[in-house]
Amino acid sequence: MEADDVRELARSAPSRWSELDLIHRSSDGDHLEVSLRHGVLEGLDVRAGRRFRDTEEPGTSHVRAVEPYPTNYRWCAMLDPLELSHDVDLREITEGELFGRPVVSFVAYAGPGYDPICTCCPLVFSEASERHEQPDGWRPAPGEMLDGVETTLDREVGIVVSSRDRGGRLGAWFTSEITRAQR
Repeated sequence: MEADDVRELARSAPSRWSELDLIHRSSDGDHLEVSLRHGVLEGLDVRAGRRFRDTEEPGTSHVRAVEPYPTNYRWCAMLDPLELSHDVDLREITEGELFGRPVVSFVAYAGPGYDPICTCCPLVFSEASERHEQPDGWRPAPGEMLDGVETTLDREVGIVVSSRDRGGRLGAWFTSEITRAQR
């Protein structure tokens, strides 16, 4: 796959699935088992032993409808990674398999015009995303910013199934294992 193919996959994610079952884990301590139908999220927070259901579309100025989320807007971006389709440099593109499913992996670098669905929880944490959050004249401290984000998209449904910061201060990561997908 080439970078333009990956961008098209990211753009088309919402139309590639109607129902998903996921096991989501993250560096924030999330461990969620969820079922999604566009606009409906049901699941279990495994750590808390709490069931949840959400049908509210989060308020956003994003150009497309977003899915309900149990954590933050990064969840919405994971399910509709449109923000990866423009002003993001995609390098080290490889095809492979993760959790028994075909995937494409790459390292994402945000350009100056990067416009995430939410600036406080972007898929590609970067100086570009932080400029939306910080006061005028802000400069990152040495070592604060990442050297890209290792990202993996499921090739059948297009969602982000793995993300890991490369360097920087956060060290954030998440995985979302797809256990069932329906078009």
